[in-house]
Amino acid sequence: MLVVPTLFIISLIAFILSKNTPQDPVSSMLNLKGMDQEVLDDEVYKKTYQELSLDLANFYLSVVPQNYPDNLNKVYKLEDRVLYKKLLSKGYRFEFIDDAFEKFDSRNYDLSKSNDQQGLIKVQRSKLDAEEFLQEVGVDKKNASKSRFYYPTLRWHGTHNQYHEWLKKVFFNGFGASITDGIKAISKVKKALTWTLSFTLIDFILSIILGLLLGYYLAYKPEGKSQKLLRQVLYLFYAVPVFWLATVLVVYFTTADYGTWTNIFPSVGINIYPEKSTLTQIVLNSEKLILPILCLSLHSLAYVSRMVEKSLTDELSKDYVLYAYSKGLSKRQIIKGEVFKNALTPSITLFMSSFASAFSGSLVIEVIFNIPGMGRLLFNALSIADWNVVFCVLIILSLVTIISYIIGDILYAIFNPRIKYT
Repeated sequence: MLVVPTLFIISLIAFILSKNTPQDPVSSMLNLKGMDQEVLDDEVYKKTYQELSLDLANFYLSVVPQNYPDNLNKVYKLEDRVLYKKLLSKGYRFEFIDDAFEKFDSRNYDLSKSNDQQGLIKVQRSKLDAEEFLQEVGVDKKNASKSRFYYPTLRWHGTHNQYHEWLKKVFFNGFGASITDGIKAISKVKKALTWTLSFTLIDFILSIILGLLLGYYLAYKPEGKSQKLLRQVLYLFYAVPVFWLATVLVVYFTTADYGTWTNIFPSVGINIYPEKSTLTQIVLNSEKLILPILCLSLHSLAYVSRMVEKSLTDELSKDYVLYAYSKGLSKRQIIKGEVFKNALTPSITLFMSSFASAFSGSLVIEVIFNIPGMGRLLFNALSIADWNVVFCVLIILSLVTIISYIIGDILYAIFNPRIKYT
């Protein structure tokens, strides 16, 4: 039941981030259409601004000072909105500011008609601060409509707002188009998701199977010399950052520069076959995925095996284990019996969290190994401010994390009959 509110909060955060990006969405859309920004007509800009629903209120409701209008976003020019906000913050009423803008535009129009007269210079509004603007217009500030006390006012905008339109675009229009090629963001993310799953699923399966075996081995004879050495090696792999391990493996084990015996793995990069499907390309590049899988598996294996060992060790200290010893059962028999199953139950959440971590942590691996997955797509989209793709990746990663924990809760109930979900 918590999925819907969690996704709502994540979508709200993504929307807030989209409203605070430094790029102008109208300019990005016009660039995608191939329009020259330098010779752009104001009417074209205004039309595009409205097509993107930027003239609507931001959310279903807003709390603003009483001198603010219902929707300041109707002012389509960014520099004008900034000046409006400066004047509103000084207490001037919106209607008064509107009249001042009309006087300024009328004055500049008259000056442009009389540009042959000496001393008449057209002033750019964007270069003026609030007081300079009022002085330029010739407003008598003593008689200006101004509030001395601000009290908050609740404004209800209904479903006709930007967030609602953004949600509709997310669910019915695939998060909108990418600014680089005009392809729907969801289509690009689906393709990248297939690449990411191709090695994160293998990493997950390997780390769980090997983690269980190593955890059992470490817990069976905790004071053994080989167990102590293995424990230190696992600590080392867990402590080493994934990006550093990946870089070292690429530098020393994908080339013959340091000896023919070091040229073990294929070089970095994916071979692209344009006429092949994504799954076919993954199969054809399977040897290129060995090193990324190894990097992720070594890190997650260290974590999983140590947690399984701790769960087994804690379980072996309980009273029912002493009772089993009194019946003449060996340690191996006891572990293979109830101990392993009881120790596995609290580790289920750990397993599912390790999948979510490997999935979201693939960004560094994909950038280093140049794999066209979710991480690489997110990195490229951030570098060129392709926000539709960025927010699509963000929502998909959040959804995968939520689903993995839900599956963990279901498995938890299956392995532990004492837990009942209603």
